Amino acid sequence: MSSFGLFVGVAFPFVATILGVPPRITLRPDFFAGALFAGVIVGSVNFGLVRLVVGARLHLLSRRMEYVSTTLRDTTFAADSISCSPDTCQLSVDSKDELGDVAQSFNRLLDSLHSSWTTEAAIRSVAGSVAGHLALDELVITILDQYIARASASAGAVIVERDGVLSVAAQRSLVGDIIGDTRVLQDALRSPAITSIAVLSGVAIDAIVVSFVPRGVLVIPLWFGGQALGAVVLAFANNVDPGVARLLEGFQPSTSVALNNALMYERFQRLAALDPLTDVYNRRFGLNRLNEEFVRSTRTGSPLGILSLDIDHFKDVNDTYGHLAGDRILRSAASIMRSSVRAGDVVIRTGGEEFTVVIPGAGFNDVRSLGERIRRSIQLERVDIGSDEISVTVSIGGLSYYGTELRDPEELLAKADQCMYASKQSGRNKLTMIHTHELVSD
Repeated sequence: MSSFGLFVGVAFPFVATILGVPPRITLRPDFFAGALFAGVIVGSVNFGLVRLVVGARLHLLSRRMEYVSTTLRDTTFAADSISCSPDTCQLSVDSKDELGDVAQSFNRLLDSLHSSWTTEAAIRSVAGSVAGHLALDELVITILDQYIARASASAGAVIVERDGVLSVAAQRSLVGDIIGDTRVLQDALRSPAITSIAVLSGVAIDAIVVSFVPRGVLVIPLWFGGQALGAVVLAFANNVDPGVARLLEGFQPSTSVALNNALMYERFQRLAALDPLTDVYNRRFGLNRLNEEFVRSTRTGSPLGILSLDIDHFKDVNDTYGHLAGDRILRSAASIMRSSVRAGDVVIRTGGEEFTVVIPGAGFNDVRSLGERIRRSIQLERVDIGSDEISVTVSIGGLSYYGTELRDPEELLAKADQCMYASKQSGRNKLTMIHTHELVSD
């Protein structure tokens, strides 16, 4: 800037001469020196003003950019909170010139970076929350609560697909038959893209005072390995913010991985608990369940029903028709037991052709009624073994325990077995119940 002033001072006498000032004045040494001095002074003053006004703002912009750069570098590898927010790092826009435009551009960049940081932090938080659960029932509740909170939704549900069948695994304030219009959900699950539905037929948001139809519904598919595992359905009382779908897209990968892990864990648990031939609980898992129900019955005094079943002459079936026929007989009998009991009852294969049914809350008459229903159904069943159809019978022993007298579930099983052996000794195809320490045959 001083050099420019010096240049102006040198050029000024010649320009003045061109403009008509007599050369005897403009080319005098003192005029020439004065012009040079004035040019240097003006240049220096301009330099000072530029440095004071423009330089200070550029220096502030430089410091802010360096601070943002450092913060961005630090938060890339750490989950720390963002220390440079628009409130603390924005530049004031106090002019409408180029410097004001630069400040506005910097502030817009800062807003974008802060939004990116916030989104990344939300994605990390959701991923950490869902990764902490392997049990499916706990996971779906965590997923739903996180999605509702992050998206500011009014209600929602998690839909899980098992063997091609959709079911509601968790829901919050969403009432109605959510999977009633399966076609809509199936269409939404055809790709991982989030689908916006204007109205999901028959579904409403359950408010404190009244239920009302949502203004918008988002279906967020959860895919893993190229197939749909389920979806999160979110309902909104107000219009959906356009940025919500972009945020939820960031949640999909970690949520899908967590849901796949939970479903695989559930399958492995089920395989570990079931007898592979009859699809009822195996002895190890079944006796653990019996122990749980025994402890509950002892603590609360509520009744606990037990049936002990043994297929009559099963060895003769194997010897006459072969083990494949025996396997069919076992599967048929187990299927009848499963279809006869209530949800919450436990059917256990305790031996080769021996089964135990644990019936929580069942009194004497309830146990007897169930035992007779199973006995008659097995007797009437005809099992196809190729060219022949055969039927078998079962001997059954049963009792209802009221949380007194017995010390452990093994004694309970022993008494039920005692009743079952009494049925065999008295002719088979019978139910024998123990009641007030007596054996009663039906």
